[in-house]
Amino acid sequence: MIALRLRTLPAVYRVTIAAFILVGLVGYAAGLAFVYHNTGMAASGISDHYHGNEEELKFGKSTAEMLGIVHTHLLGMGLLFFLVALLYAATDGSDRLKTFWAAETLLSLLTTFGSLWLIALGWSGMVWLLYPSSVLMVIGYLLMSISVLWHSLTPRSDSEGAPSGR
Repeated sequence: MIALRLRTLPAVYRVTIAAFILVGLVGYAAGLAFVYHNTGMAASGISDHYHGNEEELKFGKSTAEMLGIVHTHLLGMGLLFFLVALLYAATDGSDRLKTFWAAETLLSLLTTFGSLWLIALGWSGMVWLLYPSSVLMVIGYLLMSISVLWHSLTPRSDSEGAPSGR
């Protein structure tokens, strides 16, 4: 078993990890703002954006566009979530909860973008799967990121039996 804990790492690692988490959080927030701008985060807005709406002359995403969206998001966000999950595994707390949130966040990524693909194909009811999977994905990513950030910025003191890394 690996007993690595973020709070016991030297300051250079903890600060670098904290900076990485902050960049990821800002990038994720920008992505959510982009989605809000394009869809209003409403069922009809999501359906119109991905499948199209002839009455409003909104064109849906082509297969090539959907392949590009799904490909880049699954690889990019998958890597980001994986790295954050690995860092989250090195925080204090329940291994059972850490396992749940790490796996749930990655699986919600698949469900979210699978739902978007189906919406683009015309299955507008899939928005009701998209909503809970997206919400769980956001919660998982935020929870893991905040925990990693907290553990990176609050090192253990020497009195707690671990080196402070200062």
